[in-house]
Amino acid sequence: MENKGPLKGIRVIDVSHQAAGPWCTTLLGDMGADVWKIEKPDRGDSIRYARGADPKVGSYNFWGLNRNKRSVGVDIKHPDGAALVREMAAGADVLVENFRPGVMDRLGLGYDALKPLNSRLIYASITAFGSTGPMAQDPGMDLILQATGGMMGLTGFPGGPPAKAAGPIADISSGSYAAFAIALALLHRTQTGVGQRIDLTMLDAAISLLADISTAYLNTGHEYQKFGNGHPDLVPYQAFQANDGYFIVACLTNAFCKRLMEGLGRSDVLKSPKFTTNNDRCENRAEFIAILQEIFLTNTCAHWLTLCHDFDVPACRVNSLKDLFEMEQLKAIGSVADWTHPKHGPFKTMNVLFRMSESPGSLRIPPPGLAEHTDDVLRELGKSAEEIARLRGVGACG
Repeated sequence: MENKGPLKGIRVIDVSHQAAGPWCTTLLGDMGADVWKIEKPDRGDSIRYARGADPKVGSYNFWGLNRNKRSVGVDIKHPDGAALVREMAAGADVLVENFRPGVMDRLGLGYDALKPLNSRLIYASITAFGSTGPMAQDPGMDLILQATGGMMGLTGFPGGPPAKAAGPIADISSGSYAAFAIALALLHRTQTGVGQRIDLTMLDAAISLLADISTAYLNTGHEYQKFGNGHPDLVPYQAFQANDGYFIVACLTNAFCKRLMEGLGRSDVLKSPKFTTNNDRCENRAEFIAILQEIFLTNTCAHWLTLCHDFDVPACRVNSLKDLFEMEQLKAIGSVADWTHPKHGPFKTMNVLFRMSESPGSLRIPPPGLAEHTDDVLRELGKSAEEIARLRGVGACG
């Protein structure tokens, strides 16, 4: 597919692994950037191994996070490998890494080492907890950040154990914020000609997902209970059980609640001073929810969703993955892309996330095999066949 993306011509050196960094560089690749994914020869990104997959091909977890990039087998711990990355960075626009603080510096690949080689370089570091403070060297992955960042403490039902979100929300949010920061740094560079360092912590990214709740706590000290499947400040705004499954009713405003109760033939309930306003219902949550739940158990999800639709009340099914990917809406907006891998045949992934009328992103490069593009990239660096063979022979590249 033709590359019309706004980042066409931008070269990204991706020295990241697992999820947060790779998602960042996938987003950049979707928008046209030429992403060189640096992987250790014969080992590669550890997420390639999920569910026992052949690492040379990569797991579907890897495929979901690593499209639109080329895999270059380089051992950055080998002196010649590190020298190769320095050479790459000297001619690149962006470098992304997500090692613990100090690792890249010890390899001679930190920002202070690379800036003199390329003052236009945008160097993005994603760390778990930042480069200073008592937790700077602590390991961090999505589960750790969901727990540390407060998300798990509010997820689940009151009195029950903490629960993680199904998706890797700390990883994905960190990668998305990093891509946004890089785009802003590229804009700044067009205005000034100067690159810069970007430091992004997964901890801040995770806490940002609680932007409303955390601000309320910081200013009031109110200790929220676990949210269950609802919201502490809205009633009704949660999942309910019908006689054949679960569905959502989301009354964001009092007007929605009035229409819901009218549709149910129970407008009388709202005449009680315990339930008249949203604040009243929050104060008497259990009693109000019990009234609705008793009603909803008398019929099917489809019945209640039709009623909510007819009365313009926000409602939906609680979808399984099967339900989700059978939705006609996904077809209408093109959410799922059908690809053909040159070696492994047809496959599907999620599509480019947003549409741009003048400079659209595209899906151009399938998830790469381990070190699949090493020779191509090294030739673009001006390396001869003999030099490539020498580097491979000493273990610097693969």
